[in-house]
Amino acid sequence: MKNWRKVVSLSLAIPMTMSLLTGIGAAAEEKEYEPTTLTFWNGFTSTDGEVLQQIVDDFNETNEWNITIEMDVMPWATFNEKLPAAIAAGNAPDFVLCSSGYYVPYVNAGSFQDVSDFYDLPEVNKDDFDQNVVDLLYYDDLCVGIPMQMVSHYFYWDKDLYEEAGLDPENPPETFEEIIENAKLLTDKSKNQYGFCIPTDNNVPAQYTMYAYGGHYTNEDETQAAFNSAENVKAFEALKELYACSPQDTDDNTYICGQLGQFINGPWIINGLRENEINFGVKAVPACTGIKQDAAVIPVGFSIPSTTSDEHKELVYKFVNYWNSEEICTKWTKECGTPAYLISAQKNFADDPLTSALSEPLTYGHIEQKKHGVSQISSDALYPAMQEIFAGADIQETLDKYNDVVQDILNK
Repeated sequence: MKNWRKVVSLSLAIPMTMSLLTGIGAAAEEKEYEPTTLTFWNGFTSTDGEVLQQIVDDFNETNEWNITIEMDVMPWATFNEKLPAAIAAGNAPDFVLCSSGYYVPYVNAGSFQDVSDFYDLPEVNKDDFDQNVVDLLYYDDLCVGIPMQMVSHYFYWDKDLYEEAGLDPENPPETFEEIIENAKLLTDKSKNQYGFCIPTDNNVPAQYTMYAYGGHYTNEDETQAAFNSAENVKAFEALKELYACSPQDTDDNTYICGQLGQFINGPWIINGLRENEINFGVKAVPACTGIKQDAAVIPVGFSIPSTTSDEHKELVYKFVNYWNSEEICTKWTKECGTPAYLISAQKNFADDPLTSALSEPLTYGHIEQKKHGVSQISSDALYPAMQEIFAGADIQETLDKYNDVVQDILNK
């Protein structure tokens, strides 16, 4: 009889336990969220801001957490003027977008919370992020942002001009040395046609030439200037050759006029090329033979001010995870022309070589002057050095002189 009673007791306990567990599960599923408004600041004032607003509106209409996001868009200069004061006064927005060039003072002031716990949430697919994409938004041990957008720069070539010059339009350069040789073949000044573009007031082509030869402004930890390195001497010798194949007066129209055979620029130039019916190709900028490929990546991250409560931080993560979905990342890439940084979204462009090429540098690129942010290195060292060297000054002596300028900027 005792055994029978044990069996009956156990048989009764099982459905009671299951009922209790089912009730708990149902309660968890039916959790109700109080209506909450989250404030969101950013500097997306151009047409991409319209796409961002549409995505925010869609989230507001469809999310299950009773969240309403109120977005305040302003020029970045205004953003960086208002945000520190708002944090100090305790009335900062719940979350913001910040670009890598502006992160340093906020990191130094402890203005943003660590958001590394976002990747630990069960609903977040951390494996969908390339590790370099995640690492770019770490400052030492502080994860200061979650990716919203990643932008780099690329090598473009005009396929029609390639063909006219006897070059294979479907076989772009594999090395930076080939770019230089092709630039010479593509240049015909009698036709106002040029093989490359080296403005003396734009840092991008010069920096990528430095990367191609293994050079940089500083050492890896950004404590010592390296502007006068042997690698940069070679880079500036190459820049002199390319400058001879470049128009002297340049503006935005230079890149889309159909008279430039090759150049380095960002993804924002693509719409202009298409509108002007330029038959172009695009790929990651190659390095010289034997040199590791490198690129500059400019991340924009979702960051949470130190004043945001834990409850609101949890709800901010709901939107950030919504943004970092295959659907939204794909939509942003299609409508704004920026690279897809989620692996799942990149697969959606497998049959689109142009768009696929935009994502490649994100896997290995770095943030230029990450620890210093926006600095005067370009204006006070790079541009005058270029102008003097192109005018005939000795390369090593000029780089030695401006290496001291770079060091002074680092020391400030």
